[in-house]
Amino acid sequence: MTVQEKAAGVLLTPATASKTIYTRILPAVPEKSNKDSAAYIKLQERFAKTGRKLTRIHRTHDGRICYVVMRFGESRYFSHLLGVSAYLKSIEASK
Repeated sequence: MTVQEKAAGVLLTPATASKTIYTRILPAVPEKSNKDSAAYIKLQERFAKTGRKLTRIHRTHDGRICYVVMRFGESRYFSHLLGVSAYLKSIEASK
């Protein structure tokens, strides 16, 4: 085959496709106020007393923050701390 010929089904790849440059548009960790961080830490401690683990997830593709409460393979996802605290109150009330 010569340079101008190509096999069936094969497309030429432009030279720029292999030199992908990733530019971060959003910060790696969104800046949160100390009030939110303190509330998150307090909720983590209270969940630990019930045998559960609270985790905060920063989604970089859209900048949202999610909260996950886990115990024995069971997971609950929340988008706000208010939902997390309401779930904790329901757990504490059931005991």
